[in-house]
Amino acid sequence: MGKDAGRLDYHLMQTVLAVAAAGSPVHGAKQLGVSVTTVYRHLEALEGSLGVQIFNRHHKGWTICKDALPLLTVGREIERLLRQASGEIRDVAKVRSHRLKIAISEDLANHYIVPLLRDFIRSNDDIRPELIISNNFTDLVQGDADVAIRPHMDPGDILVGRRVCRMRHAIYASNAKARRMGILSSLAELEEYDICGYGDALKDYTAAQWLADHVNQDAIVARFDCTSTMTHAVAKGVGLGLLPCFVGDSISSLKAVMPVGDGVPIDIWLITAAANKKRPAVMSFFKFFASAFRADKSLFTGALYAK
Repeated sequence: MGKDAGRLDYHLMQTVLAVAAAGSPVHGAKQLGVSVTTVYRHLEALEGSLGVQIFNRHHKGWTICKDALPLLTVGREIERLLRQASGEIRDVAKVRSHRLKIAISEDLANHYIVPLLRDFIRSNDDIRPELIISNNFTDLVQGDADVAIRPHMDPGDILVGRRVCRMRHAIYASNAKARRMGILSSLAELEEYDICGYGDALKDYTAAQWLADHVNQDAIVARFDCTSTMTHAVAKGVGLGLLPCFVGDSISSLKAVMPVGDGVPIDIWLITAAANKKRPAVMSFFKFFASAFRADKSLFTGALYAK
């Protein structure tokens, strides 16, 4: 006997199920959308493979033979499992189609976006945001994220986006330090104090570059690769820190003590790959957060620079 003898082809099983349900090869063929000849050929092939007759053939209708009943049991179970698998796959696809991966820096996430998430989800109950927290630029073209909120002067040429506001920075101190020192007016005054700086992971950050260009590096007593940790250190009195105004102004234990020129401005952009721009979830993201940023632009300008 060949190695394929007795192997059941699922198409043949479907024919058995259809004929058993319809009661005849003619009606079974209609149910399957095939010719009657194909049905007979399938049954003959299966009977030859199994060595048993599958149907009792009466003029009032065809019924399954007792010896072939396992075919019905197994065939129906296979169909049930296939329906279950199909449903699970559709559910996964549905979740993925509703998932929106948002690349964002830690400080923007913690101090601005997370407080807005509840309203965004309520306004778009078919979208499930997934925040990808990174201070590095996530590759949107390669699909590492669907959209990004980027604080940068130039988002590049291969993406599409919308500039929503301008973020400024200021020198902040703990409340205790601020009460003692008052408002500083010059870099010379600044260098009388210990400074918290940015570590290597953030060396290309605009604020880090400003500190490198304007502050004596010997004044920097500690460096941080994480803005939130540096903010905490400033609040605890480790040193003064150059922070985004929307971060510093939101923390009650901090106070802005010195403006820095024009505020080391950085434009905040909503970004996506060109291939994603017409996706409903992406369009909803742009609509909601563009409106939110523009309504809150004073938060990003900073109280120290308010006219």
